[in-house]
Amino acid sequence: MLVKNIMLPKEKLITVSPKSTIGHALEVMNENKFLSIPVAEGEKFYGTISKDRIYEFYYEKCEDKQCFLSDFNVEVVMREDIPTILPMEQMEKAVHFLEIMNISFVAVIDNKGAFEGILTHHAVFEQFTSLFGLNKGQRLAVMAYDIPGQISKLSKILSENNADIISFVVVDPKSVIDVMEIVVRMRTDNFELIEEKVKEAGFKIV
Repeated sequence: MLVKNIMLPKEKLITVSPKSTIGHALEVMNENKFLSIPVAEGEKFYGTISKDRIYEFYYEKCEDKQCFLSDFNVEVVMREDIPTILPMEQMEKAVHFLEIMNISFVAVIDNKGAFEGILTHHAVFEQFTSLFGLNKGQRLAVMAYDIPGQISKLSKILSENNADIISFVVVDPKSVIDVMEIVVRMRTDNFELIEEKVKEAGFKIV
């Protein structure tokens, strides 16, 4: 799935500029119940400011709270190493960044360097929920040997027994043997019959 299809466009974001005061940034985060927000101005993306980074900086550098809130700007505290991704790139690249870098979002920048929006953990989780078809239809999970033809074989059983497939996901269980888990969500009035046919075909239902 392309990043542009699930990102939050900048028009829907609440941001602060690098020259905003720390006090203003905290006020914005508190009003909107955010833990962090993008730092951007116009088409330029600078980084992110977060509550934990503000608190850490305050306890390390300052004694006067009011002075800190009013005299220090966001650019002094913001995190700048936020990875960027193009709108037409695949979501998987952004997921990799989210996983390894302990960040709230990945910034989406077009090929001219203009800020387009962000891709968040929440957006990714929503897509995985949709992909697995959670809370829709009936769930069938089987273990199969990781050999050619298994997916086609299972799909044929489902179609021959009038199953309306909602989602079809193959998962690597990281087993010591070459097996895969196939999770299917379907609408059917023949679920028990399908289970029997699947077992007869050599699949193990889990």
